[in-house]
Amino acid sequence: MESNNNAEKNSRKRTSHLLQEIANAPDHGHISIGQFVQMLGDRSFALSILIFSIPNSLPIPGIPGFSTITGVPILLIALQIVFGRRSIWLPKKVAEKRFSHAVIVKIIKKSLPIILWIEKFVRPRLTPVCESYGERLIGVLMAAMAAILSLPIVGGNFLPGFSISLMALALLENDGIFAIFGMFFTVGSIYIMFKIIAFVALATVAWFTGLI
Repeated sequence: MESNNNAEKNSRKRTSHLLQEIANAPDHGHISIGQFVQMLGDRSFALSILIFSIPNSLPIPGIPGFSTITGVPILLIALQIVFGRRSIWLPKKVAEKRFSHAVIVKIIKKSLPIILWIEKFVRPRLTPVCESYGERLIGVLMAAMAAILSLPIVGGNFLPGFSISLMALALLENDGIFAIFGMFFTVGSIYIMFKIIAFVALATVAWFTGLI
């Protein structure tokens, strides 16, 4: 009963509070993705996705290959939302990838002012949008953006990362209106990214054709 009460208490905490708790957790040095997900416990699929998407949502230079490292776990977790799983599973190869605990703390601290500002406009409303089939639709859109995020596109991480962060925050705060906004933003981002990918692909084909 006590664990249920604690889970209910955690579910009422705002996203910024949950992120602050993670930032204040003991430093484990280098931590694997699997260990990190386990550390989040029952604090939802959406929180895991938000944390992995945040580095790609900030207006800071990206680390080469980092969008792929974070995009693959988001894709796997989002697909599990689509299929209604209640606990997160990651393949061994993904779960064993390691990163510095200090890096995730730095990213969280940089993102907290933005999260706190967004939280002024986010609150529980139209909650059915974030449940059942609505949640699964959001999972589909997250998976689509995570697949794009995983591609090695220079400068192509911001739109997918920001779109995923918006939808993850909507799920965490149970805000259906914000979720609808996030879904429309995501659809627009998918269109833009498709245009960018098509342009790069055509330019690459033209370049190779010119070499022949």
